[in-house]
Parts: sequence; C-alpha cells; structure tokens
Amino acid sequence: MQNKVVKINEACQTIQNGETVAIGGLTIHRKPMSFIHELIRSGKKELHLLTLGGSIDVDLLIAAGSIDRIDAAYVGLEILGFAPNFRKAVEGRVIEFNEHTEYSIMAGLEANLIEAEFIPSKLLIGTDILKSLNYKTFRSPITDDLLVAYPRICPDVAIIHVQRCDEYGNCQINGINAIDLLLAKSSRRVIVTTEKILPTEDFMSVPSSTNLPSTFVDTVVESPFGAHPTSCFPHYTYDLWHLLHYMESSKKGKTENYIKQHITDLDSFEGYLNLVKDDVKRVTVRES
Repeated sequence: MQNKVVKINEACQTIQNGETVAIGGLTIHRKPMSFIHELIRSGKKELHLLTLGGSIDVDLLIAAGSIDRIDAAYVGLEILGFAPNFRKAVEGRVIEFNEHTEYSIMAGLEANLIEAEFIPSKLLIGTDILKSLNYKTFRSPITDDLLVAYPRICPDVAIIHVQRCDEYGNCQINGINAIDLLLAKSSRRVIVTTEKILPTEDFMSVPSSTNLPSTFVDTVVESPFGAHPTSCFPHYTYDLWHLLHYMESSKKGKTENYIKQHITDLDSFEGYLNLVKDDVKRVTVRES
C-alpha cells in the first residue's frame, strides 16, 4: 500500500480554483478547520462548496472571497444563530446559494455513488425548495405517482476531519459522522485531516472501527486540534467562547480583522493554535 501522508500546503495545492469542494463534519462538530485556514491562506477562489450543515467554515470562506456558489441544507452556528457573512452574501446576491434539504444532498451523492442519473422520490413535491432547485418531476412507470428526480452530485474533492488514521488512509470516525462516509465514497478525490496518525497495527484489534477504509482516501494530513473551534469527540468540545468572539466580530463588520489576525498573518494552523492556546486548553476533554 502507498503512504498517503503529505503536508497540509501540499494537499491544498491539489485543489484548483473553480472546483466543487465538499466539506465534511456537521455545523460546529468535526469541521476540517485547519484545511479551511489553508484554503484561505493560499488564496483559492471561485470554489463551489457543498456541505450538509456548514458553520464558521463556510462563513470564513465566504468572507475571504473564496466561494462563488454554495449548496447546503443549513449554514449557522446552532445556538448562536445563522452565519452572519453567509446571510449577508446570500441576501446581497454576492454568491449563488442553492438551498437543499438534507435528503436532496444525500440522494444526489447516492445517485453518483451507484452511477445513476438520478434517485426518484416523492419528497419535496409541493415545496418551494423543489421550485428553487428546479428539479424535474415525472410520472412513475409503475404506479403513475408523481416523483422527483434527484440528479447526481459529484464533488471534485471532499475534505474530512477524523480522529484517527494510519499512513495509508484507513480512518476511524467517532461520534457523529454526518454524511462523511457518503461524501468520501462519491467524491472524485478525498483529503483527510486527522488528529493522529497511528500505526496500522493499532487498527487491527477491532477492524470494524475503521469505518472509512483507505480505498476511498487519496491524501492524509496530520493535524492535531484541526477542527478547532468546532468539536472533535472525544478529544475536545466546541469552543463556545471563541465562536462567540467570532460572531460578535462578524456582526460588527470586523471579519476581515479576524481573518487577518487568525489566518493570513500567520504561517500555519500551528500558529493559530499557539495564538488561541488558552482557548484550546479550556475545551480539551483529554489529551489528544
């Protein structure tokens, strides 16, 4: 098997402007934040973003001018409200936003996975979301019921943060895995950032724990605390105070200052972690 471990800047260089990038995790849980920082630092533009539930990851990319289209079911910081830069950009028509349900995203990915043109379903009939997505309807050849054709969704690359991985790309995702396994299996390329790279032998005692095998992973990046300020169970919880600081800054129109201080003025995500080391200590559940 091939060693797939690279530095984060090398992994980022494989992403081209204009590609469709799928972001794993769910809202403020297990987002690949170290890679989001690197995308912004590297100046990527015109990305088409796909996410089931986005939060600060999407909001930062919008504020940095990295995105021109987003497909999502939700973008917000849960109890803290909607993502402010996302809301402003959509209301101002600065970016194209395609509002999905969770199922419409999953169905599109599933269609791509099984190499089908579409997945049929009765869901969305009579809704405004169906109108805005402009999905086609048709009559079932079996029952004559009206059905929606959910077209295939094929991301160019998926970015997923995991708790453990070996050098070949065998991954173990704990807790909420959202649709990350489906994203990995239906995307053309998969980049994994991981809290730890462990020897393959450590995965052999309980093989079933490896829920994302190396078959679906192209690139591995070791990135401890790489989901901060979102959570990564069981190592650390989400950093509520840091997220509050971000929301307050954004609502005051100071997101650019936040990006400068926390991302673009720094050489790496390690620099960011050093900058917020007291925050990281506060949310750490146990040594990771």
